[in-house]
Amino acid sequence: MAKAGLMNKRIPTLLGILILIGGLIAGVVLVNMRQGLESKAGPTESPKNVKLSNRGATTFSVSWSTDIPLTGLIKYSEDPAKITTPAGDARDQISGTSKGYTNHTVNVTGLGANKTYYFLIVSGSGSYDDNGKPFQVRTTTQTIAPPEDVIFGKIIGAGGEGINEAIVFVEAEGGETLSTITRADGTWRLNLANARDKQGAVLTYDPQKALLSIFIQAGTAGTATAITDTSKDKPVPDITIGKNQSFIEGGSLAASLTATESGGTSTGAGFQLVAAQLSMSEQLEATATVKILNPAVNGEIIATDLPEFRGKGPSGTTLKLTVDAPAEITQVVTVDIDSNWSWTPPQRLSQGGHTFSVQYTDAGNQLQTMTRTFTVLASGLPAFTATPSATAELVTPTPTIATTMPATSSAQLEDTGGLTTTLALAALGIGLLLFGKYSKRKLD
Repeated sequence: MAKAGLMNKRIPTLLGILILIGGLIAGVVLVNMRQGLESKAGPTESPKNVKLSNRGATTFSVSWSTDIPLTGLIKYSEDPAKITTPAGDARDQISGTSKGYTNHTVNVTGLGANKTYYFLIVSGSGSYDDNGKPFQVRTTTQTIAPPEDVIFGKIIGAGGEGINEAIVFVEAEGGETLSTITRADGTWRLNLANARDKQGAVLTYDPQKALLSIFIQAGTAGTATAITDTSKDKPVPDITIGKNQSFIEGGSLAASLTATESGGTSTGAGFQLVAAQLSMSEQLEATATVKILNPAVNGEIIATDLPEFRGKGPSGTTLKLTVDAPAEITQVVTVDIDSNWSWTPPQRLSQGGHTFSVQYTDAGNQLQTMTRTFTVLASGLPAFTATPSATAELVTPTPTIATTMPATSSAQLEDTGGLTTTLALAALGIGLLLFGKYSKRKLD
């Protein structure tokens, strides 16, 4: 009987200890699971179309977009292990308050020349890096500033209204990206003399003939692209959101769109031959079962140097796709079960005019060829594909700065209940311990 009484005393205590230990273990496991989930940020907070601009001896800018309005900033440092210095959105720096935006731009100033800086993007509750390591940028060497060359223009909506707080990216031919943000009336201005070449030296450009590529990121209002030259940059004609526009008549743009006997195409054919091929191609497409949807029409302007060629066709049809980039690249694809085909070249296309062709064997066992011409605005611009109406359609690549840099994150998700479970089990264990001690005293 004494032994049975002793066991009755110990069972609640042992049970309480086991439950307490189990609760702690379960809590640790659930909390770790939650932390693992937190590393997979929801798509709404993840920064997209990340772009570096305004790189100079003491400055650089970082811009990105998000699906919903969020607060945004970056943290930077010369030490990749201690990235703590914050820099807020350019608009927040002016207003002194922190607001949510769908298009974000941060200007960092007061840096040292010819130094490497590391940074993280803080978007909403998430902190984003470059696939497990910080993003990085190197400032340029200090140079004597050339005379100012201020260019300006206006961004408008379909109704002619000015678009406020749109980010304007400008690339002069051969130079890196400059950026600025529009005012309340949609006007913008920037100093083109601040442009640097790919090696970080002050860019030398023709003040009358240099090609300018312009990309507009206006958040929920949409995007736009335009090309002009330095003869039409004071002002640049109004750029309308949702359109691809060219403000050049003849000149360098026309030259980029037309092949010459001196080597404008990958085959060395003259423009008259290319034009004849295009005419035959257009006649074929009117009745062909295979369609090219992007580029939608000849002369399409595309603002990415890694375009996605795509179209329709009978399921199972084998297609030979060719693009000059500038060396000819060929790929064989098969139309999928949903009658779609697509292909992105393995290397970046050069700025200027290109030709894309599709070859296939039709139902009559005849080889058919369709051809498209298109123009790449500039390398490094945020990616989008053109639709038949020439309206910009955003895609969502992984965050990029010059080259693709997939971002990781630590954004928070909703509570999984890990801590609640831990506390409940711990409370139960403690209660049983107390009950066991109380029972022991009563029996004694």
